[in-house]
Amino acid sequence: MEDKTALLIALAVGIIVIVGLLFFVIPEPGERAVIATERLDIAVLAFRNSSSWSGVQETVRGRIETGLVNESGIHVYSRTQLDALLLEQSLSATGLLDPATAVKIGSLTGVSKLVTGSVYAVDTSAEATTACARWENGACAETVPATTYAAKISAQVEVIDAKTGQIEQSMDVDGSDSSTVLQGTVFGGFDSLLADSSSEIASEVAGNLTSNYTREVRYGLYEDVETKRNGYVGKNETRRFAAGSDVRLVLHYTRVRDGDLFDLDWTGPSGESVGHVEDVVSNGDWSLQTLDAAALAPGRYVVTGTLNGIVAFQEPFTLVP
Repeated sequence: MEDKTALLIALAVGIIVIVGLLFFVIPEPGERAVIATERLDIAVLAFRNSSSWSGVQETVRGRIETGLVNESGIHVYSRTQLDALLLEQSLSATGLLDPATAVKIGSLTGVSKLVTGSVYAVDTSAEATTACARWENGACAETVPATTYAAKISAQVEVIDAKTGQIEQSMDVDGSDSSTVLQGTVFGGFDSLLADSSSEIASEVAGNLTSNYTREVRYGLYEDVETKRNGYVGKNETRRFAAGSDVRLVLHYTRVRDGDLFDLDWTGPSGESVGHVEDVVSNGDWSLQTLDAAALAPGRYVVTGTLNGIVAFQEPFTLVP
């Protein structure tokens, strides 16, 4: 009976927490625009390895490259082409990269940034522990011997300006992972743990690059909007609006710098301007922009958002009779 009461109390607390979160969290608009403050063409060079674990530097390099490929606003130079080009030009990028070599690589590839670095430590461990083998009523009823295997990679990553050869950023990053294996079960080895540790490093590097070299704006076109705390929640996202109705655009400046300039242009079927807004924005700001379509003819229209002179998005929509 006491267990049942405790379970009901836990469920009630969980529901209260969820309801509270729903009250405070403002849903993001459906569309996402990532704006590069400068063109981000990146080449990921070979990494150095001063650890005792052979080959780990290539794992780190590969995961960083994959992580950057999957980021909006970043273009990654093909590793195969890069390595072939360096070999053809008798250029080495496996040691400390001097500015002249960095500039030459940038000139040959056309990239704006070079990413390289070194793995300076790999730590692995195996510790005896216990793990739950059987659960009853939400509690562990039986434990068995087990071993927890863990791996950690420590690396230094550098971002180099390919035009000047100067280091723009240098970051110390760590990645770790672990796995608990029951006694009698075969451990597959540390390679998978090191791969996941490398992915953690890659995620941090990608996050650093996007936060320093890109901006992000979330936006959406809606039939109706309601205010929620300091933001807006769009209702019925659409690209088709009845002629004569208002067209509502919700904007959330999720990653900008305070003082960035944002321009909004509404254009009609013939390219004529039907609305223009200029704004100075700050990180985290929300904005609701409304186009009064009462006097506008049916047809295809476009709303364009520009951040610091760079087009962030161009969203077409239609006014229908």
